Amino acid sequence: MENLLTHIKNIIGIIVKYLKYSIIDGIIIGAANFVFMYFMEMPWKIAISILMGVTNLVPNFGPVVGAIIGGVVLAISDVKQALWFLGFTVVLQIIDGLFIKPKLFGDSFGISGVFMLIAMIVGGGLFGIFGMIFVVPVVAIAKYLIKDVLLPNNNKKD
Repeated sequence: MENLLTHIKNIIGIIVKYLKYSIIDGIIIGAANFVFMYFMEMPWKIAISILMGVTNLVPNFGPVVGAIIGGVVLAISDVKQALWFLGFTVVLQIIDGLFIKPKLFGDSFGISGVFMLIAMIVGGGLFGIFGMIFVVPVVAIAKYLIKDVLLPNNNKKD
């Protein structure tokens, strides 16, 4: 029973770590948006940057929603700024998806960034948005279960 409680505690720890790093990623995206909007002298930089950070918590779909809302708000006063914002958002999301998230989540869970990127693509392809959202903790939990539960003796050094 004690072993089971230890495993449950470790799995909960993985989920908490995932949520923590998702929030860190959202903060990175929000801050990057703010810096860009500040230097481009765009209005609503604080509100739109917070929106982008929060919507970034939902992979793929969230940033699109944030970008559309932010783009519409900016287009009301200046279409050119809205287009700059949308272009920056596309580039930032590419960087986030290819480098930041795989590095952040992969390093956090001892899984290579390349493997995490592949897992995100496969998870999204198989299960859509839910696959994208939950693939990181699922892979991390699977790694834990295989390494520490199914094959615990392989981890001990002779």
